[in-house]
Amino acid sequence: MVTNARKPWECVTFPGFLRIIYCNQYDSNMKKSIQMLKRGFESSSRKTPEFISFCRTFKSEFTKELLSISATNIVFNYGHFYISGFFTIGLQAWYFSLSDVRGMEYCLNQSCMGKLLYRTAKDYRDFTGGQNRYVNIEPGMAENMCWSFKMV
Repeated sequence: MVTNARKPWECVTFPGFLRIIYCNQYDSNMKKSIQMLKRGFESSSRKTPEFISFCRTFKSEFTKELLSISATNIVFNYGHFYISGFFTIGLQAWYFSLSDVRGMEYCLNQSCMGKLLYRTAKDYRDFTGGQNRYVNIEPGMAENMCWSFKMV
């Protein structure tokens, strides 16, 4: 049986024209990360077990988000209560950063959203890159990010 159903994310390029990303509803995997952010993190001079656990969860969930939009070469870096990294869509490298997560629970518990910074990069050593863009940390966040990808 042949079907014309699209994948959850499908990119179509029209020659000499523009690139369109078709997006279907996609149940994201960011829910555990959001719950961990809402619980908050103890401030410490070193990485706490809670933050290390969050890093594993965020890496797993965000990787699934990125893979759903055909991202490749996904790399994560973990610092003192922050996560950053790179991924590639097509031939364009992108940088992302989740800044200091301590205190983010206040914002999330007040119904405002935590934000993930992302921007274009020349390569995987370019931490200054292009224009800063932000996306809410929420289920389906890759769908919101994909509108930037089609403009690059």
